[in-house]
Amino acid sequence: MNRTMKEKKIIVLTSGRGSNFRALIQAIELGKLNATIHALGTSTPGSGAVKIANDAGIPVLIRPSETELTQFVRENSVDAVVLAGYLKILSREFIDALRDARGVSRIVNIHPSLLPAFPGLNSYRQAFEHGVAITGATVHLVEPAVDSGPILDQSSFRIDEMKSTEEVESRGLEVEHSLYASTLNWFMGGEYTIEKRGARIHVARS
Repeated sequence: MNRTMKEKKIIVLTSGRGSNFRALIQAIELGKLNATIHALGTSTPGSGAVKIANDAGIPVLIRPSETELTQFVRENSVDAVVLAGYLKILSREFIDALRDARGVSRIVNIHPSLLPAFPGLNSYRQAFEHGVAITGATVHLVEPAVDSGPILDQSSFRIDEMKSTEEVESRGLEVEHSLYASTLNWFMGGEYTIEKRGARIHVARS
């Protein structure tokens, strides 16, 4: 990690138990992610993520509207909105409001598959039930179409000898936790170039 890089500010949005949220906190504590988490936004007030935030002294926004989130990002000069199991669909207006000067989305998501395979929900289950040999996780930028934004990085693992969806999910979470922090570091540090590939934009690590 480039320790001379200015520490970045993020807000994490989640709807679930907070495993990726906890992993981001741990990555920061271990010096693997050069960032501070300025708030947790959750659509689920009683979720495990809220307890994690409270224990870490991180402010919690309960069911924040997109207007409230936009205001928070601007007032606190937040560098990136980081999704970690956030189940609400974000509007085009919200996504466009938070683009950088080059038009690149500043909203980042981690998805439990090797996109474009198995978009949507229950991706590890889909991969297991389809009998694929390899699946993985994808960190991508958020665009209005679900799970369609530019891919930042991916990490794969074999599942052809695994016996259950739960086994796939357990291994997948390990992969996600490592991949997310490392990808956020170079993306928020501006260590990338933008390329046009056909009708799509590709964001490549420089």
